Amino acid sequence: MIRFLFRSLTRGVLWTIDLFARLTGRRRPYNTLQIELTGHLAEDGVLGLLPFRRSTAPDLFGLTTLLRWAREDEQLTTVVLIIDNLDTGWARLQNLRRSIQALRHAGKYVLVYLAEGGTQEYYLASAANAVAMAPAGHLTVTGLAAETMFFKGALDKLGVEAQVTQAGQYKSAGEPFTRTSLSEPHREMMNSLLDDLYDQIVEGVAATRNTDTATVRELIDQGLFLPHEAQEAGLIDHIGYEDDIPHWLESRGGQTDGVNAAQSVQIIEAGAYLRRRGRLIRRHALRYPPVRMAFMTVGGTITRGETETGSDGIQSTGSASVIRDLRHIREDPGIAGVLIRVSSPGGSGLASDLVWHEILQTKEEKPVIISLGDVAASGGYYIALAGTTVFAEEGTITGSIGVIAGKAVLHGLYAQLGLDKEILTRGKRAALFSDYLAFGPTEQERMNSEIQSFYRDFVKKVAQCRSLSYETVDACAQGRVWSGRQAVARGLVDRIGGVEEALAELKYRVGLPDHWPVGVERFPKPASLLRFPSLLRLLPWGGRVYGTGWPWERDRIWAILPFSLRFL
Repeated sequence: MIRFLFRSLTRGVLWTIDLFARLTGRRRPYNTLQIELTGHLAEDGVLGLLPFRRSTAPDLFGLTTLLRWAREDEQLTTVVLIIDNLDTGWARLQNLRRSIQALRHAGKYVLVYLAEGGTQEYYLASAANAVAMAPAGHLTVTGLAAETMFFKGALDKLGVEAQVTQAGQYKSAGEPFTRTSLSEPHREMMNSLLDDLYDQIVEGVAATRNTDTATVRELIDQGLFLPHEAQEAGLIDHIGYEDDIPHWLESRGGQTDGVNAAQSVQIIEAGAYLRRRGRLIRRHALRYPPVRMAFMTVGGTITRGETETGSDGIQSTGSASVIRDLRHIREDPGIAGVLIRVSSPGGSGLASDLVWHEILQTKEEKPVIISLGDVAASGGYYIALAGTTVFAEEGTITGSIGVIAGKAVLHGLYAQLGLDKEILTRGKRAALFSDYLAFGPTEQERMNSEIQSFYRDFVKKVAQCRSLSYETVDACAQGRVWSGRQAVARGLVDRIGGVEEALAELKYRVGLPDHWPVGVERFPKPASLLRFPSLLRLLPWGGRVYGTGWPWERDRIWAILPFSLRFL
């Protein structure tokens, strides 16, 4: 009864605020939503500089929610996206691109304005009804390139030897330190991945710009376009400035008069729309029994200890932080299920295994849906295995089922610098991980035995969680990286989709229809300013009051992606 009265009172307050805004003229009519999308689009809303609060800039989940609200808003007829200097990953692009296409399917007209654009910006923009560009801008649609830098030559000059052991012929994370060029398995893997991602660009642009793939390939090979050349090639539709946007929108209705255009195109900015629409959504949600879901982000390198955040989001995910949050989620009866967004190249094998186990424990009590981001490889893919259902974008870097171990031997560098070490030990292998002594044959054999054991266990867990045979998994493991589309075909991932599709699946798993509004509780939460680790992060050295040493001093076996792929 008290809960019913509270909800009724809250609805009354929200209705009063809305009525007051109408009577005072503060609630102006709108029909066009304008969103500026520039710079870095984070996977999470954590702000590390001030650990007691979240960033006000929209992250992927917030932007996806905003676009869904726009899709369902009957007042809106048009959405304008102003895109400039976008810095985001492949999967996030595809997530947003699907949201733009959903807007179009819902009958909204979508216009994208580019000051100028590269492959990233244009791939996203091409999903719209129309693309406009600044007169002095340039369109640079050159395709994909992957770079691998090799450090062995420099290390040799410094007298540094990298001793790396790998499990899986494609597990090439150590190659930059042990080779001067790509190995044949590494080259094969990279070419396969680039082929598939490039095909995704070509097919996507061809489908939404109503042309054929051969034409798109020819245009990408041309690469560089002035605005009028891009328009002649059919890549863009309009050339002009931002203040021309109302005229382009109005011209669709047959009117080109400037005054009429300004009056009929009623623009609302994204911030104002979020506040206004948010109040309406909250008021609407109060009509339903409350249901809460947890949304957890696993990003950056996976390590043991606490999660560390920076100004652009999560830098590393600590197993201790994730385990603590998962236990809280399990023990909270008000949380019906959890959606975990994984965007990580992996890291510590032990930390990944600890998180995997905790997700399995959570899945026994509540559904756990996994959404893979730009990359979910090695340790990132390891923890995703524990989910009830796993979603990936077509371009998600997935798999890399393999591990490496090793150390750097600095004896030669010390000699060049005139430095010497004298090591006293008790125990035959006490100096095993010293940077002054190389592994001997016995030690090397032992390290290889350890990582092969971890690799076999990794493959067994993939086979168990994905309902595949060991032989089937081993054939597509070996440290090889796949695109999300390739991973689905091999049974490593369940479905293609992003955060919206994953949330819909979570609602289904807990017995709710897709239209049912739910509250979303975000994890990791902003740390309390009063907590000692939070205070340490405000210090000039970021709270590192002692040296952490080399990675292998804490974790011998690493499950981590061998490379990064970016647009050039």
